[in-house]
Amino acid sequence: MIFPARVLIVLLGLLAGAASAVADDELLKTQPFPSEPAPAPPPAAKQAPPVAPSPGAVAKQKGPPGMMGLPWPKTAAEVSKTLDNLYAYLATEGDHRQAGEIGAAIERLWRMEGGDTVNLLIDRGEIFSSRNENDKALPFLDAAVELAPQYADAWSHRAYVEYRMNNYTAALGDLRRALALEPNHFRALDAMGKILVLMGEKKAALEVYNQLLKVHPNIEGGETERDKLKKEVEGQGI
Repeated sequence: MIFPARVLIVLLGLLAGAASAVADDELLKTQPFPSEPAPAPPPAAKQAPPVAPSPGAVAKQKGPPGMMGLPWPKTAAEVSKTLDNLYAYLATEGDHRQAGEIGAAIERLWRMEGGDTVNLLIDRGEIFSSRNENDKALPFLDAAVELAPQYADAWSHRAYVEYRMNNYTAALGDLRRALALEPNHFRALDAMGKILVLMGEKKAALEVYNQLLKVHPNIEGGETERDKLKKEVEGQGI
């Protein structure tokens, strides 16, 4: 692959900083999935006869947390199909904890769509952003979206850095690009809603939160923010 000059400069910078990458990457470890509690053993006396679990219960117990019994995908086509299935589970799951695990699994699958080089660029940018060095973070995210313009998560990550730089207009533009590529990107929807609230665009924010809750009904704080906005917007007679 022939990289554009700007991207090549960023990649060379990555190589130059590789010695510190191991320590820095500790900042980027995702929160571990909640482990399933070990079932309590049945009482020694009066053991109930074994009951065959329902197909739905089996699906929830097998495989990695949040995958709902689905196998971990190995190809791009499998990733796409698995994401479609998990989005359907996410939209209908009534248990808050299980929904959180599904959402975490979806975010892991998003990374598979990016590829190693692009994800490395995103990770290095996130490290600088976590240190409040957003001017250093932005070139890495610029390179990521240039290398992978069809990767929704790259646009979403760049929008976050732009938001931290108080460049709300640019952040909204990137979030719209992310959602055009992946309408179910609940992180992009959540970020867009928050930025619109900061900009005073409450009616538009309410519409975004309504969409967010269709995709991820259990997302942290989503329902509370939607209800608050609904009262404020209706109070304005809009």
